[in-house]
Amino acid sequence: MDCLVTLDAGTGSGRCVIFDARGQPLAAAQEPFHYRFFTDPAIPYVRGFDLDAPAFWQALARCTRTALAALPAGARIRGVIATAQREGCVFLDAAGEVLYAGPNLDARAAAEGLEAMEALGPRLHQITGHAPAYIFALARYRWFCKHHDAARVATVLMLNDWITYLLSGVRGAEPSNASESMLYDVARRAWSEEILAALDIPRTILPTLRETGACVGRVTAAAAAATGLPEGTPVFVGGADTESALLGSGVAEDGETGAVLGTTTPVQMVTARPILDPAGNLWTSCHVVPGRWVLESNAGDTGGAYRWLLELFFGASDAAAHAAAEAAMAGENGARPVVSHLGPAVFNLGNMNPFQPAGLLFRFPLLHVDRPQRGEILRSFVDNVAFAIRGNLEQIAAVAGRPIDVLHVSGGLTRSPTVLRTLAAAVGVPVEVALVAESASLGSAMLAAVGAGVHPALADAVAAMAHSRRVEPDPADRPAVEERYGRWRQVYETLRTWSL
Repeated sequence: MDCLVTLDAGTGSGRCVIFDARGQPLAAAQEPFHYRFFTDPAIPYVRGFDLDAPAFWQALARCTRTALAALPAGARIRGVIATAQREGCVFLDAAGEVLYAGPNLDARAAAEGLEAMEALGPRLHQITGHAPAYIFALARYRWFCKHHDAARVATVLMLNDWITYLLSGVRGAEPSNASESMLYDVARRAWSEEILAALDIPRTILPTLRETGACVGRVTAAAAAATGLPEGTPVFVGGADTESALLGSGVAEDGETGAVLGTTTPVQMVTARPILDPAGNLWTSCHVVPGRWVLESNAGDTGGAYRWLLELFFGASDAAAHAAAEAAMAGENGARPVVSHLGPAVFNLGNMNPFQPAGLLFRFPLLHVDRPQRGEILRSFVDNVAFAIRGNLEQIAAVAGRPIDVLHVSGGLTRSPTVLRTLAAAVGVPVEVALVAESASLGSAMLAAVGAGVHPALADAVAAMAHSRRVEPDPADRPAVEERYGRWRQVYETLRTWSL
């Protein structure tokens, strides 16, 4: 039996998932990641996050050993591939020592991001398809130059590229997460000489670019000892986790649209050419599919906020808590006494306000007469998720100039039938739900399967390995959902004008 080993370094945890050629998970293991965070007194609402590089790699290695031990007899490993959270990056010296490692959460370079934006103005978004600059490798490198010996930096790697380096010993980069560095020309699919020259960044610290899915090398003796992978196993180039999850949901062709309902919810449309938002609000990146790009809006804190609510109401966020939440929300499909504006939002980079209020709105005099139950609050939050995704889809459709006919979804929140029913009603189109929850790992396995010759082309891998079920919008839900969306959007626009 042919199998593909995937390593996935997400924001909250690392995992190893091993798939067969049909896209079925054969074995998996997962461990949480832990970060040290700190604040800068000069910018108190911005947090810095440190990634413990040895502990991070050891967690992934343990997951790999555990998953390999659970493989059925006769399994033949055809290759290994890594995906990782976007924006996370690592700076290495010439010998491979880690000089800096920061996850996607690290915003310590906010001031340096502002400086880069002032230096390049609108050109920064026009070249990179991204803004603002606070959390990208561009700003972090400039921060490092101010506080450390920049002459020691030999290579800047995105987090997935660093894991590939640990597996193979090869330093490289690929388009999807290079797009998240703010050092990359997204239309030309090359490092931006203009940005490098304007900000005096040496070209030598940026590695060779390769397409995702290419074979970059083989598992070294050191990596084999750490992970249990056979030495010499082919190592394939993996990409950013969001675009990998998009592929894992079967979203690969021009015009197809997907949302990854994870800790946050990126919403992306695949395009055959780079489409840049003239207003500089939406993001444009390279897909993990060669020759494809994505246009992105983002619903922000969705799954993370939902887990927080489950922990508040039920003391946990495990399967039992999710089931209890579904039971509490059952029957809550009529008029809402609560309107939620917690977490999920409509992507708006031009109005980023750390002091913008959020919360729950109760119809007066509700709290004096009939206090809301857990199910009512949870149901209002689910509306918040669905409505924020709809608002982000509307932004994408407007910039792309084309309608959205089907929405493909994956991620942890898709385990909720209430979320899926509400989302289908809110967006008004069928929702295709990925059957494999670890869609970023599955998308990576598809790339490796093609690189290893398990499937002849990516279209064949998608056809064989991506599986979904469809949730149709219920026409009976539509009138009430439209009324609630209009009210939610009206309050949302009002809240954007407030500041605490």
